[in-house]
Amino acid sequence: MNAIVHTKLLLEDGIVWDGAITYEDGRIVSLGPVGRVAIPAGTAVLDAGGLYTAPGLIDIHNHGGPDVLFHEDPQGCAAHFLRHGETTVLPTFYCDLTLEQMLSGSRVLRAASRTGAGRIIGGLYMEGPYMGGFGSNQNAILWGGEIRRGEYAPLLDEVAGFARIWAVDPARPGIEGFLRDLKAADPDAVIAMGHSRAAAEQCRRLRRYGLRLQTHHGDSGKAPGRAQGTVGAGCDEFTLYDPDVYAELICDENGIHVDPDMLRMVVRTKGIERIVLITDSMPDKGHFRNNEAEGILFGPDLNYDYEGHLAGSHLTLDNACRNLMAHTGCGLCQAVRMASLNPARLLGLDGELGSLEPGKRANLILIDDTVRISAVILAGETVALP
Repeated sequence: MNAIVHTKLLLEDGIVWDGAITYEDGRIVSLGPVGRVAIPAGTAVLDAGGLYTAPGLIDIHNHGGPDVLFHEDPQGCAAHFLRHGETTVLPTFYCDLTLEQMLSGSRVLRAASRTGAGRIIGGLYMEGPYMGGFGSNQNAILWGGEIRRGEYAPLLDEVAGFARIWAVDPARPGIEGFLRDLKAADPDAVIAMGHSRAAAEQCRRLRRYGLRLQTHHGDSGKAPGRAQGTVGAGCDEFTLYDPDVYAELICDENGIHVDPDMLRMVVRTKGIERIVLITDSMPDKGHFRNNEAEGILFGPDLNYDYEGHLAGSHLTLDNACRNLMAHTGCGLCQAVRMASLNPARLLGLDGELGSLEPGKRANLILIDDTVRISAVILAGETVALP
């Protein structure tokens, strides 16, 4: 048995100010005010000294670490994010990868998920292959043109059941045929809309296939207006008014991916229950700092492609939580929920992950009130931090 005492327990909707939590065999056993939690003799006790105990963070959209894509060094990438409190990560394939790279990358990541830091790998996020042909790295996108069953069938055979989320363009010709085959192969797959200039009515048609998420809200593309000078309703607007669709948010330090006023509007409109913080982390390969002629501003925690366009981030989720709090005034409970319980519920994993409850997996982090990581516990095992 292990116990953490004199800790503030960060719950779904509240805080136990002087609490204790016990765990054994990788599972939470009990938690509550410190005087009400039984701690048997022989228990290994950690005095948290007033730090918060929170559920491990869940990053559903992550391409890789500081230097490499996730499938190029899964253990190294996993160790990097684990040190920042991320105890579940979905490595993300973008549509600039070939079919063979996706197939082989999936096999590498499946194997890595069984051992070491790679145990935080919880499946794949397929950012494509069938999104709109614009956005970052647009000259490297390989999956344009007609959608053909013979092209995607090997991919479905390989990743069905391992790929938890598929982002598609609702306006892409032939997308519904692909989604019918995808849902036949994997009924539990979550459908997201990403890199699209689809109109709201095109988004609505995909609800029958399990549309429940928008890839990086505010940065997915805008629908055209119906007439000169008008504003269209597209993916962003559909996400804001549909109560069942979750919005991914990239919260960088300078509010460049999503302006702080937009962040506040999304929080006000969606509520904290339907927002998922992500990193969209990318390795720094372009080394661009800005492209001001196109209105692209530099952010110290953001990534840029070879043309100087915004392309993901160098965030970790602890930083994303801190930035959200700074930009919106959300409290610690709310920010951590958007990076733990909300993604767990989106994925159908909230029976195992995402909050502090007896019986759930003992994926825990010790943090201060600015989400600085002091300790990480993965399935009951304390992770060595640098």
